[in-house]
Amino acid sequence: MGKVKDIYETNDNTLIFSFSDRISAFDVILNDKIPFKGKVLCDFALFWFKILKGKNHFIRRISLNKIEVAKLRMIPIECVIRSYLYGSLYSRYLQNAIDISGTEEYFANKNLQLASKLPWLVFDPTTKSHQHDKPLSERQILKDGLASETELMELKKQSMDLFAQVNTIVSASGFLLSDIKFEFGKDPKTGEIMLADSIGPDEFRIWNEADYQIGQIQDSYDKQILRDWLEGIGFRKELEKCNNNNLKPSIPKLPEHIIEKVSKRYIDAYERITGSTFTRQL
Repeated sequence: MGKVKDIYETNDNTLIFSFSDRISAFDVILNDKIPFKGKVLCDFALFWFKILKGKNHFIRRISLNKIEVAKLRMIPIECVIRSYLYGSLYSRYLQNAIDISGTEEYFANKNLQLASKLPWLVFDPTTKSHQHDKPLSERQILKDGLASETELMELKKQSMDLFAQVNTIVSASGFLLSDIKFEFGKDPKTGEIMLADSIGPDEFRIWNEADYQIGQIQDSYDKQILRDWLEGIGFRKELEKCNNNNLKPSIPKLPEHIIEKVSKRYIDAYERITGSTFTRQL
């Protein structure tokens, strides 16, 4: 079981992805569920797998919130592409802890503002973990044998290309695509690298273009709403303290207005990006 997606083996060749209404933040699964979230993510997966050019492991949809995919040899890297200085990248910038080849001069500037548009797309991979994803430099990827130099170049190329495709569609919907995470696997027979996992508001951060303001916390159409609320009540600081002391954090109950807002934002994002009306049933 993943944090918010359950994965079942059907045979040697395929898997079933079951998208749940669970939601996580700061790598913690919360107790409250988000209505229709699983259906939205399943609908989004279907949309992106069908529209994006390039190979992926999607086979078919089998129910309201389940799809069947080909089993791949997954590459243990989350390929994050960033277009804006936001989220964990901004936190690392403030801590002078960014290790991304070719960006040294840019991030040496001490006057960069939150949500600044980056001068180029940044490939910012992380580890793939059930606990906490950590930034990975390209040097570390090669040193740890997570991918060969040829594979790393292919991962970057495909990630950049997929970002451009997603961004074209997202931009036409009046959104700014701040960042997105892709996962890839290798065909067990041919070794070909292809897109895997899924794409939706759990994998990307989007903002309403009309509301964008540099230097400000952006109003997001993803689970950033939840992260901001949790930070506001001090949960992230409590979580860091618990992690440092091997303690289990007390999970806060989400207020109804946050649950409703997150659910509505997921649905709104789906309808605007796909141009389709979200239906509660198939």
